[in-house]
Amino acid sequence: MNLKILKKKLHEIKKMGFVKTHRKGDTGIGKTLEDLLGIKENNIPLPDIGGVAELKSYRKNAQSMMTLFTLEPLPKGGDRDRMLLDNFGYSKRTNNRKKELHSTLSCKRYNNQALKLSVAGDKIRIQGKNKRLNIYWDMFSVKNKFNQKLPALVYVLAQVKIKNKEEYFYFNEAYFLEGFNVELFKKRVKEDSILVDLRMYYRPNGSVRNHGTGFRVKIKKLDDCFSKKTKLI
Repeated sequence: MNLKILKKKLHEIKKMGFVKTHRKGDTGIGKTLEDLLGIKENNIPLPDIGGVAELKSYRKNAQSMMTLFTLEPLPKGGDRDRMLLDNFGYSKRTNNRKKELHSTLSCKRYNNQALKLSVAGDKIRIQGKNKRLNIYWDMFSVKNKFNQKLPALVYVLAQVKIKNKEEYFYFNEAYFLEGFNVELFKKRVKEDSILVDLRMYYRPNGSVRNHGTGFRVKIKKLDDCFSKKTKLI
């Protein structure tokens, strides 16, 4: 498949109007679109770009967020995680963990763990309300990670209706997105369209378990992370 054929297929799908979901639940929209395009996985081989493009489909009324990628901040190593757990972690009575830190960070305000993000120059930093921190991501690393995970994206939106308790999709808007834009990314972090999730805890033996630090984006702002946007339908 190339972009010309993909565009033609998407126009044909649009002409079908509302299509009954091929699977119940949140993943129904992706499964339905994949079946209509005749692909088995959520990527499309596109020789035009010398590789593949991720296929992402969303309900137009969705308010949720998606994980762009996971990337640990600098400096590297367990000392960084231990410092965060010791100073900002918390304990729950419902488990045996000494401390854990499941925390969502935004730029505009400190969260319940007294942590937030800030953007300055070529770095995104973690700030502590009552403790000076030197934990950050450099934009070179962010750009590399983004390009590895999402070198290109076919971004399809659908209107939704419910009929006899069944979900139907009208795939009527789609874009081809490519090219990471550093300044747009930093802007989305500043306005809280992109958030960061910390997910770590102490094991009983005192070692740290880190489930990966995730950069998440509001679905409606996903296309704003790319420098080039081509309308397909």
